[in-house]
Amino acid sequence: MSQSNRKRRAPAAFEWHENNEDSQNLIDQQEPRTTRIRHTTFNSDAAGKPSYNTAYLTAPASPEKRPGLNGRSLDEDMDTLPELQDCPDSDVEDDEGVQADAALDVQYQRHIIQLSDGDAPKRMIRTTDDNPTKKWLDDDHDDFLREMLRLDGRGDQMHILQCPNCEGTAEPIVRCKDCYGGSIVCVKCAVTTHQHLPTHRIERWNVTHFEPTTLKILGLRIQLGHAVGEKCMNPIVTAGDDFVIVDCNGIHQVALDYCGCASAKGLTVQLLRAKLYPATVQAPKTAATFNLLEFFQLLTFESKASAFELYHTLARRTDNTGTLRVPDRYDEFLRMIRQWRNLKMLKRAGRGHDPTGVAGTKEGECAVLCPACPQPGKNLPANWREAPEDTRFIFGLFLAADTNFRMVRMKVSSKAADPTFSAGLSYFCEMSKYCEHLAKYGDQKEIHSTCVKHHAVGDANTSRFANLAASGIGTVDCTRHMMKRPNSVGELQKGERYANMDYMFFSGTSQQDFVRLVMSYDIVCQWSVHLWTRMLNMPGYIHIDRENKQIIVLIPKFHLPAHVKSCHTAYSFNLTRGVGRTDGEAPERGWANINPLSSSAKRMGPASYRETIDDHFGDWNWLRIVGLGRILVRKLTAAVEGHVLECERHSSMTLPNHCANLISQYHDDHLEDFYDFIATIPAASVLQWTSAVEEWEKDNERVNPFVSLTKSVTQHDVRLALAEEDAEELQSEDATPLHEEVTPGTFITLGLELESQQIRLKAEAKGLDSSATSLQLAKMQERKNSMYRKIKGWTDIQQLYMPEVSALRARGERAVADSANEIPSYDIALHLPSSLPLRMRTSQKLFEYEFRLRTAQAYEALDEICGHLRLRTHMYQYKDRNVVGQRANTRSRALLSRVQIKVNASAKKYTCARNALTVLAERTGTVGWDTQLRELSDEDIHAFTDDTEKKREKRGKNLPGKKGKDAQKKALGEGHKMLSWIWKVVGVRDDGDDAGVQEALHIEWCRARARSMRWSEEVLLLREEMRRVQAFSQWHADWWTAQARRLPDLSPEDAEGVAAYAAKQAYVRLRIARSFDRLWRTEWPSMPHGAGANDDLLELESASSSFLTNYPASSFL
Repeated sequence: MSQSNRKRRAPAAFEWHENNEDSQNLIDQQEPRTTRIRHTTFNSDAAGKPSYNTAYLTAPASPEKRPGLNGRSLDEDMDTLPELQDCPDSDVEDDEGVQADAALDVQYQRHIIQLSDGDAPKRMIRTTDDNPTKKWLDDDHDDFLREMLRLDGRGDQMHILQCPNCEGTAEPIVRCKDCYGGSIVCVKCAVTTHQHLPTHRIERWNVTHFEPTTLKILGLRIQLGHAVGEKCMNPIVTAGDDFVIVDCNGIHQVALDYCGCASAKGLTVQLLRAKLYPATVQAPKTAATFNLLEFFQLLTFESKASAFELYHTLARRTDNTGTLRVPDRYDEFLRMIRQWRNLKMLKRAGRGHDPTGVAGTKEGECAVLCPACPQPGKNLPANWREAPEDTRFIFGLFLAADTNFRMVRMKVSSKAADPTFSAGLSYFCEMSKYCEHLAKYGDQKEIHSTCVKHHAVGDANTSRFANLAASGIGTVDCTRHMMKRPNSVGELQKGERYANMDYMFFSGTSQQDFVRLVMSYDIVCQWSVHLWTRMLNMPGYIHIDRENKQIIVLIPKFHLPAHVKSCHTAYSFNLTRGVGRTDGEAPERGWANINPLSSSAKRMGPASYRETIDDHFGDWNWLRIVGLGRILVRKLTAAVEGHVLECERHSSMTLPNHCANLISQYHDDHLEDFYDFIATIPAASVLQWTSAVEEWEKDNERVNPFVSLTKSVTQHDVRLALAEEDAEELQSEDATPLHEEVTPGTFITLGLELESQQIRLKAEAKGLDSSATSLQLAKMQERKNSMYRKIKGWTDIQQLYMPEVSALRARGERAVADSANEIPSYDIALHLPSSLPLRMRTSQKLFEYEFRLRTAQAYEALDEICGHLRLRTHMYQYKDRNVVGQRANTRSRALLSRVQIKVNASAKKYTCARNALTVLAERTGTVGWDTQLRELSDEDIHAFTDDTEKKREKRGKNLPGKKGKDAQKKALGEGHKMLSWIWKVVGVRDDGDDAGVQEALHIEWCRARARSMRWSEEVLLLREEMRRVQAFSQWHADWWTAQARRLPDLSPEDAEGVAAYAAKQAYVRLRIARSFDRLWRTEWPSMPHGAGANDDLLELESASSSFLTNYPASSFL
């Protein structure tokens, strides 16, 4: 087959289906103080000068860093990393030395920030003379090299002729590479001292150098079944006497004897009691040390290294020359690792303490549960179901669904060759039931979308998944604490089909009782439409009983701006009661941790694939748990601050005379901006607005107070009005038309259209560079010629309506002739009424007509800017999630550049319209038009969640003082937002400017009220979550204590081990809980409590107080 006919799978790229009707401003935002978690790749040029490339993932950031617990934990509230000092772009100064190295290590920087008291630890400023790397390079470089060479010889021991260990006559010729000190001893002493260390690496001096040998060659034999040094009366030599032990320092061939005494245990038991894990259960000849298996499991959690990479690292540590035969035990190593993961999961879940054993394990029972989520019977009060309706939100369950198309699995292995060890015991759904459900749907047809075209739905049946056994994974997570839930993960086969996501949602949710469920999903507006109808067609064991339960579906904040405007209020976290400051983006953040595993997981068998991911999800949940102390206190600190400020801010809208005091007290630009926007609000209006928004919160079928109802007038509307006025004038008896076909209104309209076409043509012409093809240049010239002909026709008509411009045009033509430079058609002056010199007059009607058209043009340009910014945000989201590879990223950047060109063109269109309005307003005597149509600057042109905002926030961190804070505030979300004025513009109104302004004021007041309530709810939710963590820890400790004596008929030795593990687990839970309690109760008094820091705004029932916790203000117990 020729290369031209060969089909290739296209890389991920953009396919945008923009809904032109959706031009509403962005409403819902991310959590306050968002940050971009950075993934950085470092390179160096030929001169060794380092450079880096950075990709970003969005996550909320904390305003303050508190001392952390020992050990690493994952925190989505991590601040952005400190920027590279003295490194404006990507190059690192040569004299930075160690400082540059530390700054380049992103993971280390994150770790230091986690453990620091401030936003980031200040680095020591070193002089050139005090730079450690410089000193080493200048003074010690050769010395270090010489000392390393010296170690290849015998050193000071070259003169010792007798073994210093036994003081015998034997010559010291053997040393251990792994023992401290590197002493050279005789063969007998080396064997004796390594009976406890049988996997150390040994070297032997051969007169000229050290050569590798083994303890087996020197005569060491490992005896199982007895204490070290104790002789067995009936040793059983391993078949072939070639036992292999895989340890952290290499792959070792050893001489191993089993015990054959009458009281001896089985071979595998003898190995396990020596902390050697056997590769087989019958006549094992290979084992791995427990130390290696523990090390590899933690290594994969942290680095996502594959078993192949580790095994071949060990092989090279054994022999890096390729001259020795290193035993190949890779298959055995994979088997041992998989079994080890399964056993550790069962052990930590307490299955070894249950009389029913492994066989009695229920689905999801081995999952690590979230202690901060409501867990009935574990961390909720006995009467939690009796809470008043307005207080039930504190017991609400918050979930979020999402999919990951990087965790693919190829069509390798089979169920028979790769049997499952844990069928649905932790995070993945039980596969036989899951597949039985999916078999009913086949190729589920794409459902017509009433929103923008979502790739999640549209890609469900594309051919890109044809050669994959799994196109990715889906999950339903705990969205407030970012933890995986039992039986809520599943493989995807053909994209993000409803059949898959439905099962994951119902499988995990049906196992738990709740009174209120908040479910977020980036396509929930489509997914939820027939959800309950689809549930009836699913197995009954995963049905949800909806009686007396409130179920709310929302769209994650970061994804909401990409939806049509009707979704912006119907599915908004910011406008929904009882959700606090939840953003619904938890799964998105979690993918960053698991994605590096995809390179090794994609070639695993079906069961190994699921169990490996289950293992990593279990570790992820554990790290989330040990980090909850710091995470929750940071969130509470931010929530109390936001609660106070927003309550005062909302009060300032009701009581304007307090605004000045608040501004001076908090120096808050948001308040000042809002105070300027709202000078005064009548009390009657506040009462009316409060009533309207409360009615809508109770019944969403009522009029939505967050949506503008007044109709905006477009240029087409103004053109129609002008045409009607011209028609009426022509019908009058004294009217004398200057042109038979083109009326004055049409003349001005055509002039504005020509001006817009000139702007677009000029932008596209500048986009052609030296690489443009002849065809592109020819087409551009044809468009220029066409534009010239249009302008010529229009200027002929202009001679009739504006004869006074003839002198201006003639003067311009003479100037062009004198300069001998041809003016492109897009730069030809049109001389519209707004561009005339002040001394020159024309028909007043033409000034008025242009003013009306320019006004509509300005509003339309603002709408275009907002629409393009919204599209750019959506494109950045899709690119970050799905676009991988240089070619696809290049195409994506090209598309983003095209959108930016549109943004710039619309901004220029607005600026041109406003400049004209400034002149025309003076000509027509119009005032007040510029209250909304303000001067547009580059800083005004920004969306809420796109990459431009993140750059501004990053720049703000590098600016000193107030400038830096101001720059960062502009990048915050809805809860802290300082809205760019382009998103506040009401538009031209049919019923006059007053009604439009009042409606804008009404909507902004409703939003301020919603923000204040979300902060109040967030404080209550966080305090309840802190209480639940303490209650769950106490319950879990008691549960483990009860496990200690459940197994009957154990030997004293086995019973002690079982009881010791249970006691240790109970102790760990209590230790973590106590550390959290100390941290929370210490931090609580220092939080900024003050005016507004109560719950009056929520207007909770009096009976609600008994369900609200006072923790951590008072003791948990």
